[in-house]
Amino acid sequence: MKKINVFCVLVLALMLIDLVVDLFFATSDRTMVLNLENESLGSLLFILFVALLALGAVVVAIFSFVKFILNVNRNEVFTERNIKQIRKYGYSALVCGVCIMYLTFFFGEGFWNAVLDGVDALGEGFFALLMAEIFCIGKSR
Repeated sequence: MKKINVFCVLVLALMLIDLVVDLFFATSDRTMVLNLENESLGSLLFILFVALLALGAVVVAIFSFVKFILNVNRNEVFTERNIKQIRKYGYSALVCGVCIMYLTFFFGEGFWNAVLDGVDALGEGFFALLMAEIFCIGKSR
């Protein structure tokens, strides 16, 4: 069981390192110019709502993953509590992916750039939901 615990901590550490590298050290040829002068107040409020929704989804995903790791450390692997945590993580990743796609598209990066920016989070969300179903099958046996 200790190998699983080390693996979970390693995955969490790699997720955080990836986040820090993406936020602070990523070099990109793309530059984003925000021209919000012609936007209506409703549009700006919706953009703010989507950005806050994405931030909330990231926070929920991190806390769900940490709770999942803590449950595994207590030798509670195939439990209803873990299935709920993995599903919460999956849905949060899906919401975050959709928000990233919308914001990237709105700020003029184009459709394909928006898809490429959000596909990582969407894939992670679908994979987490698949893992939740696998855990559900494992719990019933």
